Amino acid sequence: MGENLKKDELDRAYNNSLAVANSNQIIETWMKTSSQVRGKIAGELDIGYGAHPRQSYDYFSAGDSSPVIVYIHGGWWQARSKDDFTFIVPPLLDLGFSVAMLGYRLAPDATIDQIVSDVRTGLSAIEVKIQCERGSFPGFHLLGWSAGAHLVTSVLNESNVKDGLCISGVYDLEPIRHCYVNDKLQLNREISLANSPIIKTNHFGKRIDLFVGSAELPQMQEQTIKFYDYRKTNAQSGDFQVLNSFNHYTIFDEVVRVDGAIYKSLKKRALG
Repeated sequence: MGENLKKDELDRAYNNSLAVANSNQIIETWMKTSSQVRGKIAGELDIGYGAHPRQSYDYFSAGDSSPVIVYIHGGWWQARSKDDFTFIVPPLLDLGFSVAMLGYRLAPDATIDQIVSDVRTGLSAIEVKIQCERGSFPGFHLLGWSAGAHLVTSVLNESNVKDGLCISGVYDLEPIRHCYVNDKLQLNREISLANSPIIKTNHFGKRIDLFVGSAELPQMQEQTIKFYDYRKTNAQSGDFQVLNSFNHYTIFDEVVRVDGAIYKSLKKRALG
């Protein structure tokens, strides 16, 4: 995937911010709206599951009988925060989900293996919290975007996870190893292959719905298409949709709008 591209070509092929002229404004809107949501909606913020401040999660309850969804943010494993995405919480609550927004350490302070480990540890901590409060545990639905989608597929074999929904994800780390993203991530071939879901089976046996925008960079689209083909070839369940005209950032419109394709997919999970 992108094997014949030179480094400068791969740099452009995976630079989503550069590809979307108003990406900074979109992200600023996310952050502003997210801050407003945290000020208005009752939730437990920054619950620690480790010593580092980023090893924490926010929890918004929809009641003791509700399904639980965990959102894992993107940012090339080296940027962004759970706090930037609280704007998706209200529509998820409207669907009847309790919502956990999971943070994790970032590169270069953490390796990809440590980041995946953080997600696993965070899920265990959230499970313990819910079990203690409810006396039962319904299992997690996982939702991830970009690098967060990679993390969803990397931890799907956890026994507390029911299924996953992945948006604009990265499932083959080999091209990432050869572009600017690796300046902080510091992947070598062995680590890259060990953490590439497209050649792994730990996500088998559980449903994954995959989404990508038609206005995304070709290499980003190819990541999702090839991952879907890999799973389909191995008889794994899940839908795949290329969402017309959406780019790497505007695709969140399909999460928050009641007529959005991703919202509808989430609704099916909420209804059981």
